[in-house]
Amino acid sequence: MFVHAQDDFAGSYLHNDADREGFREYLDGALTHDLAHIEQSYLLRRGSNFWMAELEGQVVGCIGAYRRDEEEVEIRRLAVDRSARRKGVASRLLDEAEEFCRDAGYARTIVWTSNHMSAAIGFLKHRGYHELEDHAFPHTSLTLYLYGLEL
Repeated sequence: MFVHAQDDFAGSYLHNDADREGFREYLDGALTHDLAHIEQSYLLRRGSNFWMAELEGQVVGCIGAYRRDEEEVEIRRLAVDRSARRKGVASRLLDEAEEFCRDAGYARTIVWTSNHMSAAIGFLKHRGYHELEDHAFPHTSLTLYLYGLEL
């Protein structure tokens, strides 16, 4: 689910080997750190959690809520398999994560995304998230955006 989408992204939007290598290092870190150790990264971490979505017995999506501090939680790893998109899976995952965050007493959630993920940006805006900051990468077409939602 993650590898195919990220390879598509790196090949399409990162225009030199150094940028693609840096992005692959980030992805490898995600896949070998928090996603490879979900229990330690999310389930045993106070104020954090992780969910997976299934359709017809197949895992088709996931989302994590990662405690940043007493006030703020970062929504991470929201991903839905291509075969399950446009079926409400992302909305249900985000509903579950936001409910957990409200119940845990967080004031806000934050989410990082990029300018090349226009569907994700539209989804977040539709959900009431607002852009908080942006970070452009020189010599690339990549800009990362931080979105937030006051709970």
